[in-house]
Amino acid sequence: METKICQNCKQNFTIEPDDFGFYEKIKVPPPTFCPDCRRQRRWAWRNNMSLYNRKCDMCGKGVVSLYSPDSGLTVYCNKCWWSDKWDAKDYGIDYDFSKPFFAQFRELVQKVPHMSIVNDDGIASLNCEYNQDWWFSKNCYMNFSGWHVENVMYSFFVLAGKNFLDCMVIRSPSEWLYECIMVSRSYQVKHSEICLACIDSSFLYDCRDCSDCFMCAGLRGKKYHFKNTQYAKEEYEKILKSYELDTFSGVEKAKKEFDEFLLGYPRRDVQNFQSLNCTGDIISMSKNLKKCFTGKKSENVRYSDLFTDDKDCSDITLTGESQECYEGTVMDHSQLNLFGLFSVKSQDIRYTQHCHNCKYCFGCVGLRNAKYCIFNKQYMKEEYEELVPKIIEQMNKTPYVDKMGNVYKYGEYYPIELSYFGYNETNAPELVPLTKGEALNKNYEWQDNIQRTTGKETLKPEQVPESIYDVSDSILEEVLVCIECKRNYKIIPNELIFYRKMKIPIPRRCFYCRHAARLKRRNPFKLWHRTCMCGSAGSPQATIEHFHGEGKCEVEFETSYAPERPEIIYCEKCYQAEVY
Repeated sequence: METKICQNCKQNFTIEPDDFGFYEKIKVPPPTFCPDCRRQRRWAWRNNMSLYNRKCDMCGKGVVSLYSPDSGLTVYCNKCWWSDKWDAKDYGIDYDFSKPFFAQFRELVQKVPHMSIVNDDGIASLNCEYNQDWWFSKNCYMNFSGWHVENVMYSFFVLAGKNFLDCMVIRSPSEWLYECIMVSRSYQVKHSEICLACIDSSFLYDCRDCSDCFMCAGLRGKKYHFKNTQYAKEEYEKILKSYELDTFSGVEKAKKEFDEFLLGYPRRDVQNFQSLNCTGDIISMSKNLKKCFTGKKSENVRYSDLFTDDKDCSDITLTGESQECYEGTVMDHSQLNLFGLFSVKSQDIRYTQHCHNCKYCFGCVGLRNAKYCIFNKQYMKEEYEELVPKIIEQMNKTPYVDKMGNVYKYGEYYPIELSYFGYNETNAPELVPLTKGEALNKNYEWQDNIQRTTGKETLKPEQVPESIYDVSDSILEEVLVCIECKRNYKIIPNELIFYRKMKIPIPRRCFYCRHAARLKRRNPFKLWHRTCMCGSAGSPQATIEHFHGEGKCEVEFETSYAPERPEIIYCEKCYQAEVY
């Protein structure tokens, strides 16, 4: 075990023996950034939800793009990018041993055409043109990060199911979900979190095998419950009707009341299920995960987030079905993919961006079906194997040094200051919020012209019908305005069909603000050392005698709930004693 000081934040962090074993196995040096700063660095190279209208630089077609027109990048529509009309090897250059690796790699990135928005529409997906990081799906619109789904809109990180809207972290098959977070194997559920096998319910928190329940927490196998109290079917339906959830004001009232209700009920320290030897949060069916967040069906993974079906990996983000991968974002179906960004279905590649089905590539951008390439230039196998060690040696002797004095040798991910996105365009502010001044002081880019339409509304919020029952098809012709950010937005036909079926009022907030509200309900990717609150002042008394004897529970744990938060946090045993 070794304690180091992070180059970036100057805080201590620990490298443990199994970490050293992993680094030795994949032949990389130990990190000089702490896990939190490594995660921030990765997220600063991924556009969050900032989209722009521009033209394909090959065919001239209008496209929706991740890259602003002033980014300086060449952008192709997906049809042109996936076509055989161009070859990324045409941009190949000789490696310059007089310059730092990261500086000249950034120059290559600037030259090679980029896919306007990353998906496989028309290849393995159908009618999924307007989705980012979206694969193997059908009839989806305006989603970010997901695969193997159908009829999904305005959602983030969804891996299974169909017919849902405004959801986040859906990893098991479900149907007809609305405003749900981490809901599994459920049907017709709305405004709910951390639920399993629930039907025809709304405003639930951590409920399982429930049907026809409203505004409840911690229930198991219940029906016709309101605020955790049993009612006859007729009484329950009368209560439900009184809330008028088909109206906007009724839903807003229920949201506020639900949040107040939840504060009176304990929560688990972490949401980890069917897992062995795992630390972190939102982990299921996994083994040996260390400080990971939102992982499923994985083994021997550390310091990673938003992943599934991975093995023997570290520091990966939004990656699935990969092995022995390190420090990268979206490296699906890969092995020994190191320091990658949107490079998938590849083997033994290092420092690549947007490369597909490649092997033995180093410092490449936009390649497909390639082998033995360095900076997009083709080499013979022997030449490649001779040149790569020389480049690694040069990276260590002539490292890139950023404005803050951080040194980037071989083994470090791309510096944030070289990202082609403004810091405020990326996911990084979810982890480390920065003002424009703070970002510029660190030499990070900042985007002042994030595209948004305002002032074009044809229907004001107060003119939108309160109830979905009163909404006519003419709403599809109107331009609405968000009550939070004043951004204009429209309702599309499939969206209106969904609202009518699920009896949901027309939203008064744009999908950007709806997503931001869901993010606030998600715990941060960070752990705090705390003690179980069962039996403490201000918390309900659980049946703890069976486990701990009378009095206050003193079990300690690592939790994603910060100490200053108002929620009541229990250890697993005390929580299990409280579920109904």
